[in-house]
Amino acid sequence: MITLGLSEILVGTAAPGGTMPGSMTKIGKTYQETCVINQERAEVTEHYEEGRAAPEVRLKQKKVPVLTFSLLDPDVAELIAYVGGTNLGTVDAPKWGMDGSEIVANKAIRVKSEQGLWVDIPNADIEAVVNARLTKKGLFMVDFIVTPMAVTAGKAIHAYDGSSGLVVDPTSLTFTAAADAVGQEITATSTGNVTYAAAEPGADWLVVTRALKVVTVTVLANTNSEARSTNVTIIADGFTAVVPVTQAGAAA
Repeated sequence: MITLGLSEILVGTAAPGGTMPGSMTKIGKTYQETCVINQERAEVTEHYEEGRAAPEVRLKQKKVPVLTFSLLDPDVAELIAYVGGTNLGTVDAPKWGMDGSEIVANKAIRVKSEQGLWVDIPNADIEAVVNARLTKKGLFMVDFIVTPMAVTAGKAIHAYDGSSGLVVDPTSLTFTAAADAVGQEITATSTGNVTYAAAEPGADWLVVTRALKVVTVTVLANTNSEARSTNVTIIADGFTAVVPVTQAGAAA
């Protein structure tokens, strides 16, 4: 697999439990060629027998990879969220203010490449500092250092094929015109449970429920002669699957 380029960086509520949130948004404008994931060499302790060059014991303490990037032209809300501070102005005329005592909450971070591996950090510590060069050729930027923190389940950082998305089974549902109160099930192949499942707005002829990794769809009777259809959107581990649902029309 070849991994190339940055598509975007997403941010969401921190997930110390290890499961990525279902809702994430673009963090802002990532400046070109600044996104790097780097792992420092392990700290090594060696013990030697007197007079020998080769160690008897070599202990390695590994370090997690760290994400760095720069945000271009941040607004006041982004300065408050990532550098820290408060809004000293109003909603319509915000003003950033800070004194250095503010605590920045951990976030969940997803790095989406243009091709190949995506990287998830469920519980990320963010250290963001202002880097503003107020010259004719300069820019106002914020430099980020994102460190994966421990989670209660799973791993602190994940990398995977981002093109795969959320896998569900089955990938579509078909009902007869009759009402079905028992319904049909859709199972998500995910690490965490399903965090969102719903039909399109206005599709009041079916009911969608979720429990753990299973989504159940039940339908009312279709008394019209024409078939009807909608899509059910399912989110788990921060990934989305869309399942078409069709119900046949009533017999003439």
